[in-house]
Amino acid sequence: MMTLRYLCVFALLSLCGQSVFAEKQKPSVSSLYAGTGVSPQNESAYPDGEPSGAMTAIDLGNPFGIEIRDSRVWITTIDDHCVYRGATDGKTLVRVAGSGQIGYSGDGGLATEATFNWPHEVRCDGEGNLYIADTRNHVIRKIDGHTGIIQTLAGNGKAGFAGDGQSGDAVQFKQPHSVVLDGAGGLLVADTVNHRLRRIDLKTGVVQTICGTGKPQLPSDASPAATAPLYGPRSLAVDADSIWIALREGNSIWRIDRKRNTIHHVAGTGKKGYSGDGQDPLQATFNGPKGLAIDEQGRLLVVDTENQAVRRIDLKLRTVSTVMGGKQSAQTFVLKRPHGINVSPALGYLVADSENHRVLRGSDAPQQSQ
Repeated sequence: MMTLRYLCVFALLSLCGQSVFAEKQKPSVSSLYAGTGVSPQNESAYPDGEPSGAMTAIDLGNPFGIEIRDSRVWITTIDDHCVYRGATDGKTLVRVAGSGQIGYSGDGGLATEATFNWPHEVRCDGEGNLYIADTRNHVIRKIDGHTGIIQTLAGNGKAGFAGDGQSGDAVQFKQPHSVVLDGAGGLLVADTVNHRLRRIDLKTGVVQTICGTGKPQLPSDASPAATAPLYGPRSLAVDADSIWIALREGNSIWRIDRKRNTIHHVAGTGKKGYSGDGQDPLQATFNGPKGLAIDEQGRLLVVDTENQAVRRIDLKLRTVSTVMGGKQSAQTFVLKRPHGINVSPALGYLVADSENHRVLRGSDAPQQSQ
């Protein structure tokens, strides 16, 4: 009888422990935000400015970049080389840039008539201006938020490295993948194949390298950013204190201290793999991370592309977890080479599930009651 009583108590404690664990983990819930799962295959889908109806009825061809600002969401697509704008209510989607054809044309005209070549990322400033990494054209382009006119901000359309201290077409990039506004009058550019982080002064147009030597190597922890190498900088995020960098070939996450101008190791051993959930981020492994965002709680969200996962780094608890895709036992959606990610308090986080031709929405599940 005593044995049975102990077993009952042990079972009750185990159940309570599982409930507490579930509360602490707060598993992510996912839903479809935009896209049908079908690509339009290099055809412009919608007339200029015409709402398409429900966002989940729209063909999105390989969505890559996601921007969220105020009540707006922007999505770049690389199958039809366009930029789309949606509302956070998820009801409308319009094409704001790209004709649907591949190319490099349209400067000085309406952005909807311009052509791009794999626009990887888009950012919006407080004036409504858009900044686009036109990756395979090796340029950064700007769309005026009032007129809709597009111009090349920096780069001459040829792959290379040139132009530090200069502006305009004196500058050369090599497949710039990521851009982000630094909050101090500049636009940061992940000049990926040049293995450099560069900055465009938005008043003067002058470009400078702020990190990366051009050598494809991992930096040393706590070293000066100005002389540190980078290995395939692929995605950027910023906050008041730091510039966060995901290294694609370096399979790791790094942080530049904006006051000290030093670079610090955040996560990833540098070796390809998929391990480390529940452990210290420095001991975790990633495989080609290509998306990065920081949420309102200061946690990093990493799109671990070749592991088909979104992982979260809790910088306070010093832990890593998978919040979407990957090897989770119960999945609403299976990811296929996801890329871009962004966050907002209203939406949670949006993930470009690229080769599934859709955008997914993730958020922390409500706490379970005891």
